[in-house]
Amino acid sequence: MDWWKKFRDAVAPVFDELYESVATGEEAQKSIDSNSQPDYREKLEVELKSLHDSEMWQAGRTVRSLRPEREGVPAAENQ
Repeated sequence: MDWWKKFRDAVAPVFDELYESVATGEEAQKSIDSNSQPDYREKLEVELKSLHDSEMWQAGRTVRSLRPEREGVPAAENQ
């Protein structure tokens, strides 16, 4: 609880930039352009693997596996 305002203040500029990019159509254009490329799927797989292998994603996987409703579920199914 002590840190929420600091985190909010730290990420607010990032979200402001993101919202502006969405409002101007820049994000939609990026998606249209990248999805139109013939090697779209290959590039997407590389990006998804990078995300999947990130420390943040691995931490999330571990936290999700500790949820009470997942007790007794094999680790492979917890992903």
